[in-house]
Amino acid sequence: MNDMWIGDPKVEEAMTREFGLVDQSTPLEKVTELILHNSWEEVLVIDESQNLLGMVTKEHLVGVLSNGFPDHLPIKEISCRNMVTTTPDEDLSKARDVMRYYKIGRLPVLNDSGCVVGILTAKDVCNGFSTKLERLGEHMFAVMDNIAEAIQVIDCEGIVSFWNQGAEKLFRIKTEDIIGKKLKEFLPDDLPLKVISSSQSYRNIMSEVREGVYVVRHAVPVITPNGNVVGAVCTTVDVSQTKALMNKLEEANNRVKNLEKLMVSKETPEDFLFYTVDLKTQRVLEQARRVGNTDATVMIQGQSGTGKELLANLICQNSKRAHKPFVEVNCSAIPETLFESEMFGYEPGSFTGGNRSGKPGKFELANGGTIFLDEVGELPLDMQAKFLRVIQERRFYRVGGSSPIEVDVRLISATNRDILKYVSDGKFREDLYYRLNVVTLEIPPLEVRKCDIPGLVDKFLWKLSRVYDRGNITVNHEVMDLFIAYDWPGNVRQLQNLLENVVILMEGDVITLKSLSEVGVLELLAGQKEVSILSASIPAANPNEENYSQIVAQRERELIQKALLDCYDNKARAAKLLGIPRSTLYYKIKQLGLSG
Repeated sequence: MNDMWIGDPKVEEAMTREFGLVDQSTPLEKVTELILHNSWEEVLVIDESQNLLGMVTKEHLVGVLSNGFPDHLPIKEISCRNMVTTTPDEDLSKARDVMRYYKIGRLPVLNDSGCVVGILTAKDVCNGFSTKLERLGEHMFAVMDNIAEAIQVIDCEGIVSFWNQGAEKLFRIKTEDIIGKKLKEFLPDDLPLKVISSSQSYRNIMSEVREGVYVVRHAVPVITPNGNVVGAVCTTVDVSQTKALMNKLEEANNRVKNLEKLMVSKETPEDFLFYTVDLKTQRVLEQARRVGNTDATVMIQGQSGTGKELLANLICQNSKRAHKPFVEVNCSAIPETLFESEMFGYEPGSFTGGNRSGKPGKFELANGGTIFLDEVGELPLDMQAKFLRVIQERRFYRVGGSSPIEVDVRLISATNRDILKYVSDGKFREDLYYRLNVVTLEIPPLEVRKCDIPGLVDKFLWKLSRVYDRGNITVNHEVMDLFIAYDWPGNVRQLQNLLENVVILMEGDVITLKSLSEVGVLELLAGQKEVSILSASIPAANPNEENYSQIVAQRERELIQKALLDCYDNKARAAKLLGIPRSTLYYKIKQLGLSG
């Protein structure tokens, strides 16, 4: 039998298996002796084939004998033949209901063959349910004791009635030391005690139980069906690792920002904040400057790495809030359990071990300025509802606070997702979308504004030369050709990261095909098949000879001319034969001065 009962127990788990059983011809005198000797309360009467004929209780037998019935009378003559029976696999609750309905105190239990296998009495029913509750309690106790979260249970007097292993580990208090004692003797003003005094629930409460140990707590009153509070239960989850990762992420972001400030010195050209010579992108920048003069809510859309954060900064710098706080929030990086305390802050003394002076949230820090919601499309639906409430009401409550905090912030959001599709799929709230999408600015990807690549390369190299204390680093025309031909799926960020990688690892001040090959990015830019062509162009002789570039160009010319000749000047087939994009072939034909 499985000790972990789920649902109703069965009759076979509660029935009595030792019972009185006599043949139908047994005289009353003999039955009386058997009942007295075995302390039976009843006997079941069977025939020669072991089939059940009836039942006689001790009370009934005594009454019959008292009325003068002869001792030698067969037991079948006084047995009750209209019996209600049950089966071993019947639910115990159903068998109990049958006994109540017929007002009987016992049920014979028959198997599928009709043979008697037990008897179920009212006492058996009570014991069966008691055993179930006891085992279920043991099971639940084992589950709660071994669950990873810390669980505390107290009564209305603040006396601890349950304290699992998780609570032992987190609070460093042994179960045997605290059970039956008042919680305040160990943890004065702990959260469960506040529940008892206020009858209020506390959820998602961020706390630092001791230095470096951060937790999220939920505490609720235990309420009976008639509405009486009989205690409180509190669960606590250790989120120290998550908090540590968030702190490291914030430190990394701060280092990046400090590096950017170092890179953008007084010598930096004004257009470096968002460089472009592409007419369509310039129109986006002009729209950003115009909307910057208003307080309109802006949603910036574009692929990853196109510069959405830079555009948000440009909007802020062209606004009346330019000298006010600019607070960035990576919406995909905030765990749900920490959302409220991170975004809205918490009050002093709102939980044990917290910062004694409380902590302001992101909205409070951005008051008077701009809050930038990056990757807003990654917000879970329940977080979206909380954002919407603050946006609509322009006020919020700190965790543990009772007074509203009013804020005046300008909202800018950014996403690389198709938010309208998210709305239609039910992944993004429509009302929040229209709140955030008063003005939409979409940044074109780098692959459609390749005219920006030479200028971006120059400006990134200008900064990197200063950051890494190098001379003025440049690229030769073969490398620039590769940069322009490549589609840059990671956009401007990918270009910047690749250049930084090359600058760190290269020797000399000129980036060449050899430089790209040595740092392992040539294959990425040229494609595997094109690399074989370019590699064939690089002589095996001393790579420092002066005619290196001329040999490369001449070898490329010969290969392209041969491919065009073999394909009868069909450029699509020639590009396929060479293993390069058709756009690259057209560019090479023009660059090398071949007849096109």
